[in-house]
Amino acid sequence: MIGEYIRKFRAKKGMTQEELGRIVGVTTQAVSKWERGGVPDAELLPYIADALGVSVDMLFGRKSVQSVEDMALEEILLVERKEGFKKAFQILWSMSIGLSKLGSVKESFSFNALDTLRNNDGYHYYSRMSFDEGMVDAKLDADNKYFFVMPEPDDGYAKMFENIDELTETLSLLGNKDVLKIIFYMYSRKNTPVSLSLIASKTGMDISKTEKLMDKLCKCNLADVGIVETENGTLKAYMFLNETMVIPLLCFAKEIRDKKVINWGVWFERYKPLF
Repeated sequence: MIGEYIRKFRAKKGMTQEELGRIVGVTTQAVSKWERGGVPDAELLPYIADALGVSVDMLFGRKSVQSVEDMALEEILLVERKEGFKKAFQILWSMSIGLSKLGSVKESFSFNALDTLRNNDGYHYYSRMSFDEGMVDAKLDADNKYFFVMPEPDDGYAKMFENIDELTETLSLLGNKDVLKIIFYMYSRKNTPVSLSLIASKTGMDISKTEKLMDKLCKCNLADVGIVETENGTLKAYMFLNETMVIPLLCFAKEIRDKKVINWGVWFERYKPLF
């Protein structure tokens, strides 16, 4: 049975008998003999498994073949969420190195190497990759990481950003210092309804100005407003929305302006314009 599994995994990997033999250090005839019912020497099993990208157990049919996605899912399911985020970043970083198509850099840019990076005199580490097929942008500081990966749409990036007026409205709003004060206050508290007067008090703005800015935030889908009945009449109460969109946007805004940058893991192989 082991020979049948060797043949199956070899074929799935698109590897010839000659290629497998060369990696393991045996002749093509030896591989052919295994696949016709022979049994490899025990000391060769780990090397055969590594060459085929499977475990030794799989060579004996003791564990079904899993996709990379399933293996990553199982790995993260088994740990606490904090460790899961670390593993998720590790998996994404490994995949980005794979996108470079440079197997020779695997060791020097491994996650172990990445994990040793420390801020040097205020400098920050970034990885930026741009290919005709997509892009990667990642911040790699030891204690401050994020990761963005985007396959290029079939019809290109430009079509996503056709409504320039909407983009301008949102970016202009987030470029307002008073709006940022509101955002930082709202995200510093539990996301429960909050009155207009409390927002104004905490941000040091008058009620009229605060209300105008909150209306704009609602229009851009960053906040939602409801009406609360009180013994003194009705009042507006606000909740914030889409915080998982605002935080990355603020990170990228900071990255654009960051002058203390060390590029670590950078590949540019793009031959067509972005838009």
